[in-house]
Amino acid sequence: MKAAWAAALALTALTAAAVTVAAVTSSSPSPARPVPPGSPCGRTSAQRPAIRHVLIVMLENRSYDQVIGRPAGRYQTRLAAECGNATEAFGATHGSGSDYLAVSAGQYPASSVHGCDYSACASGENNIYQQLDAAGRTWKAYEESMPSACDKASAWPYKIGHNPAIFYTGISAAQCRADDVPAASLTARSGPFYAALRSGTLPSVAWVTPNRNDDGEARCRSSCAAASADTWLRNFLGLVTAAPAYRDGSILVLVTYDEGRGPDNAFGEDCADKQADLARRQPSCHVPLFVVWPDAKPGPNGTFFTLYSITRTVEDIFGLPCLAHACDPVTASLAGSFGF
Repeated sequence: MKAAWAAALALTALTAAAVTVAAVTSSSPSPARPVPPGSPCGRTSAQRPAIRHVLIVMLENRSYDQVIGRPAGRYQTRLAAECGNATEAFGATHGSGSDYLAVSAGQYPASSVHGCDYSACASGENNIYQQLDAAGRTWKAYEESMPSACDKASAWPYKIGHNPAIFYTGISAAQCRADDVPAASLTARSGPFYAALRSGTLPSVAWVTPNRNDDGEARCRSSCAAASADTWLRNFLGLVTAAPAYRDGSILVLVTYDEGRGPDNAFGEDCADKQADLARRQPSCHVPLFVVWPDAKPGPNGTFFTLYSITRTVEDIFGLPCLAHACDPVTASLAGSFGF
């Protein structure tokens, strides 16, 4: 028994040493360090797997410094160390609905900045959903607590401004009902998202929207709402990272906030203004952005990104032409910076 125990200890030591060497020899932009046991990211593969599914998750109304290092953001602070952490990521504008449209189409209607009833946010612009359709790819929006498929009426805790697919007039009503689907809970081991995750049948792009009790907009004090979002994300990513499709490297998860908070906060603010952002004149625009993928380079990356970078990243992965501000020279793709 003692001999077996000693052999196990020796094997553990060798494994830890191998992980350390792999981290040191990687091309991570941050100082190399061993990957923590159980980390969802930081794996070093001889050959990078192909990404076949991208999950886009948007949380609500927290600036970077209001999440990272804060008690209410304990899980996200750990995630920032273990997975890709875009430390210089910024929104598109204020308010919320505009940012969701910005990610899905590379732009947003001027009428959307004061809020999204259906008429204010309806858009005929091309978008990643229609791009995916045209390329023979697939998409779905999984909307937590949405009363019915493709529902165009808010009903607490569901909010239509957080469901961009319903606003694009180029998506037929029939397709919207088929692909914009309700989920009672996105952290439960049941429902359409979990079934697709476990069976390996997720679409090419999945838009994942927690309800307002879970996304940071809960009807309670600010720290309570922030902690609720942190707990929801921990539970959601726990499901995802345990799935075989994640472990084999075919699932990439991009987690961001739509907008932050600060003294500059104003409807229609240009949060993609690189000069103002990096000079810290727009603190309300600075948001967390996490790259969760088994082979993602862990730790901080100081490249300038915006919400349009998510649009461009999806287009890069699936070979789609860039849309609107995703084409801007200042819009960097996440591809390359984080190892994929």
